[in-house]
Amino acid sequence: MPLPADPPRSPGSPFASMRGHHTGIRYPRFEDALSFWVDKLDWRVLQIWPYGGLTLAYVMPPDQDDFHLEILAGPGAVPQPQFTDVGESLLMSGLNHVCLSVSDVDATVAELRARGVEVVGEPFELDDISARLAFFRDPWGNFFEISQRLD
Repeated sequence: MPLPADPPRSPGSPFASMRGHHTGIRYPRFEDALSFWVDKLDWRVLQIWPYGGLTLAYVMPPDQDDFHLEILAGPGAVPQPQFTDVGESLLMSGLNHVCLSVSDVDATVAELRARGVEVVGEPFELDDISARLAFFRDPWGNFFEISQRLD
């Protein structure tokens, strides 16, 4: 089933200038988090800076300049629940996952596995949104969806 047409824009809204820019994820150790994104997933470092007792960085996908993941890292991070199944993660309120578009879910899953990244479940199709999907976790249990649009 194809996605519906986009709803009309609201340029008169007082929030019309809002745009997605980045997602921030809290990590316990900066070098480990940076290594996961840069060494395992080929993301690029835009900037690194200190903030209080933390080290922060913006990292960007290999071939996209308008989305950033903000690493917020340093001591004091409390571990989150570790889910081994996407379905059981849906029982918790709060941020569930970040979705990343890819051109080929199966090829991306194969490369993630080859690089030692934990893929959660097998790729599947969801007709309601015309997409092939899969999920992976970073070493700290954060879920990321990869999504391929189907014709």
